[in-house]
Amino acid sequence: MLKPILALALVLPASPAPLTAQTEYHIRAGAIGASNLIRDVIVSEITVRQSIAPMVALGASLPLSPGFRAGLEATVSSGGYHSTEDGAETDLGTLRTGSLMAHLEGPIWGPVRWRAGAGALLYWPSEETGIFLQGGTTRWLAGAGADYRRPVLANWDVMASVRYDYHRFITHELELRDFSQAQAVSRVSLSVGLARGLR
Repeated sequence: MLKPILALALVLPASPAPLTAQTEYHIRAGAIGASNLIRDVIVSEITVRQSIAPMVALGASLPLSPGFRAGLEATVSSGGYHSTEDGAETDLGTLRTGSLMAHLEGPIWGPVRWRAGAGALLYWPSEETGIFLQGGTTRWLAGAGADYRRPVLANWDVMASVRYDYHRFITHELELRDFSQAQAVSRVSLSVGLARGLR
């Protein structure tokens, strides 16, 4: 899975001049929310969850065939995360994430386009403590989404995007504590930005 991502990363900047004119670039900013990282029941239910966090995405793509493109998108987010037990919340500090995803995209209807892809997600906590006592973790992820684009200048569009991705979460510290199963984590983001037009 990592080889196609690296191949695209090399192809995009190294493309010949004719493809440069067809390269699409975009930048978006918005917010991302996620389901529980951990849910466990010993005497009472304990959960660990990220707060809704600001995020920034950068991407680029090249044409494959009329209407269809392949590309890379990187996202970075930073926000708090907390644990909840018996209704009491405990702040656990700051948790940053970074992802890199290779994707395919195509038309749905008019200004709306779909995209789907796969990549990797890095968890990078501000402190090595708790479930991250042995440091951060990198997980494989798969995702899909849709983009709405409206021209604002000759070569630029306003871009509104919704994204969903899925991965299995576990850390080295959790494995040492005999957590045998990774937790399914879903993330959803909403964002707006600018994209170099596809016209």
